[in-house]
Amino acid sequence: MRVRISPSGGSRQRLFVRTSMSILSEPEIRLEPGDLPEIPLPKGWSELTLHAVLHVISLARIVILNSVNWPDGPECDTLRLRAENDRLKSEIALLQLEITIKDTRFARLEPRKRPHYLPHERLEILVIQATRGLTNTQIAKRFQVTLQTIRNWILGKDKEETIVQIAEKPTRYPDFVRSIVQQFKVCCPMLGRFKIADILARAGLHLSASTVKRCIDEPPIDPEKIETPPEISPSEEFEKTGNHEVQAWYSNHVWSGDLSEVPTSNGFWCPWHPFAVPQQHPYCWWVYVVIDHFSRRIMGFAIFKTQPTAEDICRAMDRIRSENGVKPKYFVSDKGVQFDSYAFRKWCTENGVKNRYGAVGKFGSIAVTERVIKSLKYEYLNRIVVPLSQSDMENEVRSYVSWYNEHRPHTRHFGRTPNEIYFNRRAANTLPRIEPRKHAKHSTPCAAPRTCIRGKAGVKVKLAIDFVNGNRLLPVVKIEKV
Repeated sequence: MRVRISPSGGSRQRLFVRTSMSILSEPEIRLEPGDLPEIPLPKGWSELTLHAVLHVISLARIVILNSVNWPDGPECDTLRLRAENDRLKSEIALLQLEITIKDTRFARLEPRKRPHYLPHERLEILVIQATRGLTNTQIAKRFQVTLQTIRNWILGKDKEETIVQIAEKPTRYPDFVRSIVQQFKVCCPMLGRFKIADILARAGLHLSASTVKRCIDEPPIDPEKIETPPEISPSEEFEKTGNHEVQAWYSNHVWSGDLSEVPTSNGFWCPWHPFAVPQQHPYCWWVYVVIDHFSRRIMGFAIFKTQPTAEDICRAMDRIRSENGVKPKYFVSDKGVQFDSYAFRKWCTENGVKNRYGAVGKFGSIAVTERVIKSLKYEYLNRIVVPLSQSDMENEVRSYVSWYNEHRPHTRHFGRTPNEIYFNRRAANTLPRIEPRKHAKHSTPCAAPRTCIRGKAGVKVKLAIDFVNGNRLLPVVKIEKV
């Protein structure tokens, strides 16, 4: 049986049903439109149809991709090339449709309200014109500018001085930044690239360690010829003390102390028979340092002429405790004769401090304290003439401790200083940064920690270095706008 609808009687339609019972006779059944059953349409059928079309297109794309990727073997290379050609043609058609939609939206604006092309974008437009062999009228129509504008770009006639220029990379720092890094390295040669990057970030200039190294390795620049951590979560620091582990969860939770010898200008030797090495004044100083493990802050120190006794250490701990007004819950040390003694254990018991001993020579024991003492020696004491007067020696160490706690950033704390951790202050390197790159935007990445730009980009700055107590080995860096 075959059913067909044919127009009959003007605009009316009739349904003809033809049954193929025999070849010779084909009776037709003619139905009027009123005889057809009424099928109700669902509500919102137009929206449903629209979504159905989109789903059908998505399914058709999946079917095409599967059918194209299905053939395998060398005999299907021609089929793959044909499929790739069809895909590229479809991609070109979609891109043209996308560009047309964007151009139509852009054309709705009045010409005087349309944004201007940047100098490097104008150069790229002229390159496209030369590559495609387009006329001035054609290129002006494509990019929706006037014909006179294209002529001005070609001739370079405009009120602006740089109408067309090569694009400048936003990641390229100007020469005065390289000069700042080189000047800082000359003033403080003991600082490495990581420490220089951390100190400059605290001053507002965010540079990576690799950028600092590249600036240092480049030839020196004459400055006169230059053109114009959110708060961190508590760290899981711990002290391995034999079979026990003491974790530092907050400030004044765990303190540790250690002794070290610092040679004076007389050296660690004397020419007397039998070539003895007296470890006492005037050949060396005994330096005792106490730190807070959570913040890495130096809580206090003491200078001794000879190897101190347990009573000397107890008196030094009383002074350090009274100066800071707090005491720790745990105190970690090695098993030296000063700490593994009845007098020191008695002091800990009387002051409510739990004494723990670290494993000598193992990582995570008292290595943090030893690292602080090493920084004291290699960054400062080994670069000065160690005085023979005890008061002068105490002043020198006090100057370094003040600089270390307030101005020296720590890589372990992501560039924060011990005082910022200890007093829970906002890190200086998380404040809005200075951006010397002219075309950089707020979204342009910078060295960690990522921050927004202070004011406008493209400002020229200079390096201003101050020193703690006038000591050139203890710099305080500031970046000032020119």
